[in-house]
Amino acid sequence: MHAQRRVLALAATAALLLTGCAGNTVSPEGAANEGPKELVSVPGFDAATKTITVGSMVPVSGIWAPAATNIVGSEAYFHRATQPGGPLEGFTVKVKNVDTEYNPSVAVPLYSSLKNDVLMFTNVLGTAINKALLPQLKADDMLAVPASSDQKLLTEPNLLPFGPFYGIYHTAALDYMANDEGKKDAVYCVLAEDSDFGAEVVESFEYATEKLGLTTGATVRYPNTLQDFTPQISKLKSAGCEVVDLGGVGAVVQNAAVRAVQLDFQADWIAGNTAYNASLATGAAADYIKDNVRFLVTGTEWGDDSAPGQVQMEEDIAALDPSAKPMANSYQTGYMAAKTTTAVLERAIADGDLSREHLLEVAASLGTVDDLGLAGGTFTYGASPAERRSGSSMSIFTVDSSSPTGLKLKKYGYESTVAAEYNESVAAK
Repeated sequence: MHAQRRVLALAATAALLLTGCAGNTVSPEGAANEGPKELVSVPGFDAATKTITVGSMVPVSGIWAPAATNIVGSEAYFHRATQPGGPLEGFTVKVKNVDTEYNPSVAVPLYSSLKNDVLMFTNVLGTAINKALLPQLKADDMLAVPASSDQKLLTEPNLLPFGPFYGIYHTAALDYMANDEGKKDAVYCVLAEDSDFGAEVVESFEYATEKLGLTTGATVRYPNTLQDFTPQISKLKSAGCEVVDLGGVGAVVQNAAVRAVQLDFQADWIAGNTAYNASLATGAAADYIKDNVRFLVTGTEWGDDSAPGQVQMEEDIAALDPSAKPMANSYQTGYMAAKTTTAVLERAIADGDLSREHLLEVAASLGTVDDLGLAGGTFTYGASPAERRSGSSMSIFTVDSSSPTGLKLKKYGYESTVAAEYNESVAAK
């Protein structure tokens, strides 16, 4: 992919950058009224050239190669932010990515090799990676924007999340199926990965089905490396499940659908953004998936102007790489990670202090960040990490090979009362 080669080349170029010498200063434009303030060079910021280097930890090898579009999304927003009139006008932002291979044991030493070359991290992909890095982030006073929807990371001072967490996707999906697709009388079951992520899906399933007064059947767990879902599908079929809430990542939808076809298990399925990949529209059991699965994803489809941020993002990506191909989820993840990062940098620059300690202070009281219709609604950060609240606006998609990304929009901006209540209940814990 042209975009991927370009990203990796940029990452290699960024690796050669040196931070400026301590003592170099620059007066930020638009500083506070108390008088001009000077920015000094710190790791990841060269005051002489006004160059900011941010870290990125996105897997880009093997089956994770398409995830490089996360980096393109980040670069696209930073390009916009540094243009005339942008919040970082006059500055240059460089994204330096390392390939984590989606493996915590790989990610931890890579972080150590990178931390002294970057100001902060803009896109750390994956819950397991973020959890593995958290002790080191705390020890180093480092701020990171995680590409993770784990509700347990919501109030961590060293992490600045954006977008709804996993349970919001699934509570909204259950509300949608019951009330918009007329499935109030169906038997609801859950098939969830045997992990912390799966536990969050089960928790949200139990919350929503109780709130909605739905009939529940089996709760089935599976190991995250499972490929043959025959025992799990058999349990779901025996329990008379009519709607299955699927909590999984990677190829789980395809693997489960293959067995559902073989076992003649006709049910409606709901899944979050973690379970979607572009091969679903054309791979094994594609027809079953097209007919039976609903995906809950934030934002809208490629080429649609329902979300102002979608139009803007597509323009920004095309400006960087005219040959970039449409992709569901990943561009917007990188784009919103960069927008959130920019909100921190803009305020820190105005304060005249890009130290790690001050970035953490800014992140702790960031106020709000508009998602431009891309990430579930405005994220409220408030005046402390305890006040953080994501939006809960979802969009429902089906798989469609005629769509540029393989996902076809069914409903944009679905507002679920149950999802909003669940959001508050988790934040209050």
